[in-house]
Amino acid sequence: MKPSLILRAAGIYNAAYGLLLAFYPHSVFHWLGLPETPDIMIQALGMIVGVYGLAYWIAGSDPLKYWPLVAVGLLGKTLGPIGFAAGLLKGVFLWRSASMFVFNDLIWWWPFWAILLRAWRNEPHALRRTLL
Repeated sequence: MKPSLILRAAGIYNAAYGLLLAFYPHSVFHWLGLPETPDIMIQALGMIVGVYGLAYWIAGSDPLKYWPLVAVGLLGKTLGPIGFAAGLLKGVFLWRSASMFVFNDLIWWWPFWAILLRAWRNEPHALRRTLL
């Protein structure tokens, strides 16, 4: 699948999920058996997810040029499951809520890594120029 299509799909998915969290904050959390959380916290999470969706949509217009947006997205999609694992160990999350992290994070790891590797192969010094 083309990187631009992957990023556009990620953009649509994240925008839709962000809107769901913003307008129906308890529906997803209740369905997954997640702990009671104040609406404002879930809605804030929805806003963040939606903003990621916009970033992925923009990156879809030129994945090699906008690779830093993909890198930030991959970082978020890595830290989310780490937080979930910590929550499992503390008894905050239940295993049945793992599907949220599979669909929101894990399924995107391979395509995002592939996009980043392609970008870095295309321009090997881009990371150094971006960070310095």
